[in-house]
Amino acid sequence: MLPIVLTGVLAAVVIGLLADRLQNRTDEPVPGSRSVVTFDVDTYDAQQPIEQAARALWYACNQAVPSHLESLSIGEGGSGVATLAPAMGPHDRKRLTGCMHDATLDRIRGEVISIVDDRPT
Repeated sequence: MLPIVLTGVLAAVVIGLLADRLQNRTDEPVPGSRSVVTFDVDTYDAQQPIEQAARALWYACNQAVPSHLESLSIGEGGSGVATLAPAMGPHDRKRLTGCMHDATLDRIRGEVISIVDDRPT
């Protein structure tokens, strides 16, 4: 009987820890701040131009973060720069980076090159 109880307690603890690690956390926004995200997109036999693919992936992944898009510039070859306000926190950065890298759209994959914050002093 004791092994069953211990197994149940251990399972509950593991599930609680796992649930805490996987929880979608929000970051506290800093008014007047912004993040500038530089990214690059590659396609694998996609039927659309790389610039359209980069724009489509950005808009799909932008939904993962609560910051508002202020500007988006897509250059030749699928490189892009986006400005978001307010600045993204650490959890928002992870969500955006993961979304871009996870091939959210078929045959399109992105990589976040840098995220630079501009915060008021």
